[in-house]
Amino acid sequence: MTGGAFCIGLVIVVLVVLVIVEISYRLQWPDPHRAEFEAFNPGLVDEGAQRSTLLALGDSFTAGAGSWPSDLNSILGEDWRVVNGGVGGTTITHAERISRLRFRQYHPDVVVYQTYVGNDLLDLRHPREAKGAGVVRRVYWRIVDSGFFAPWFLNHRAAALAALVPSDPETAEAAVSAAFTVDRYSPRDRWLSRLHPYHVERQILVEGASMEAAWRQYRRGLSLLVERCRMSEADLVILVVPHCIQVAPIYRERFTALGARWANEDLLTRSPTPFVARVRETLNDQPSIRVIDPLPAMQQAESDGVRLYSTNDPHLTPEGSEFLAQLVATAMRN
Repeated sequence: MTGGAFCIGLVIVVLVVLVIVEISYRLQWPDPHRAEFEAFNPGLVDEGAQRSTLLALGDSFTAGAGSWPSDLNSILGEDWRVVNGGVGGTTITHAERISRLRFRQYHPDVVVYQTYVGNDLLDLRHPREAKGAGVVRRVYWRIVDSGFFAPWFLNHRAAALAALVPSDPETAEAAVSAAFTVDRYSPRDRWLSRLHPYHVERQILVEGASMEAAWRQYRRGLSLLVERCRMSEADLVILVVPHCIQVAPIYRERFTALGARWANEDLLTRSPTPFVARVRETLNDQPSIRVIDPLPAMQQAESDGVRLYSTNDPHLTPEGSEFLAQLVATAMRN
């Protein structure tokens, strides 16, 4: 076989694999996130109609055996079963697909979709115009921004499979309690802050042509999720997790040290932000849908001395996860 024929054959094999993975992910068969799901829901069984079921969907703030759905399960008590369908690195387009399978499996009475101001729009429209991203990364971004799942899923599986790797308690504790340093902070946030300093502000304010395009894609995905809940007669709660820079000055100082910038600090910390306002406008005050904007409550908690976000990571501390769970539980009771 000549070198040219080998290359052609390799390209064909790669394309076939991508097509198979793409179709499989769109159909959610077989379950593409089974390993993570089982790790986040130990001992979960089909209980029929014995208890009301709450399905939690979201990204890395939701994914994990010790995240806010676990706290919520303890708060709600025996009358409720909380199913954690979170998957790290996802946004609304993934959640809408994942919900199809989880609806068939667990027939939820309530769905809580956790969305994050920090990267949910950016992951729908990556900063391809930013200098320093590299050709390969730009090509990858262009493909996934076009709505294809296969490259993202293969990257997701290759990157970590974090749910299958036992976490290191000392490392997790260091992220929460160790002193802040730029070199120790989340590598992705360091890189993005240098590559595109205004990326956080643009998402919070839904500012610029690329974020407007991302918002249109986000809105379509959200509308599909709303329709699925309506057809299944499930109530929907949208939980909007703010970026840490919105919550307290200390986090803004840290992101400034990383290289992030913003032109209007007042708008970033005001509730509701343009992102939240657009979500509410899309949902049009439907009685079966509740939008939780925890920003004011989180700002108050931080001012009272409760540390909600980790020192060297933009994710929540255990106290922050429990705080979110309490807010969701209050919304459920109301």
